[in-house]
Amino acid sequence: MWRPLRYRRVWLALGLLGILAVLVVCLSPRVPGPTFAGADKLEHLLTWFVVVAWFAALVERRAYPALAIVMVGLGVGIELAQHFMALGRAGDWRDVVANSLGVGAGLLAAALKRDSWLLWVEKWLPAT
Repeated sequence: MWRPLRYRRVWLALGLLGILAVLVVCLSPRVPGPTFAGADKLEHLLTWFVVVAWFAALVERRAYPALAIVMVGLGVGIELAQHFMALGRAGDWRDVVANSLGVGAGLLAAALKRDSWLLWVEKWLPAT
């Protein structure tokens, strides 16, 4: 299931830190700021694109369906948590759609490359 990466544990740890950052941002009270129409949905789509592209680089293609299920499930879970929390957040089905589109786009981008982009990065890193 895992790609043969020299620094797989490092890449996995960084990905899990990314997930933790997403959870902290999504489950903290909302901080108002300048925005434009659709900015929230674009943030959702881009966030899940990056997260999924990261993890798709760690696993072989045959694991992509499981990765999609886990990531969409995590996005749904976050929206449900926001719905039931009293921190100025609100769960929104449109966020679930944007998250899911980001998951799909991340997997599509990963599938279009023959090799993992992390393999390319590791070619440039010193061997241990």
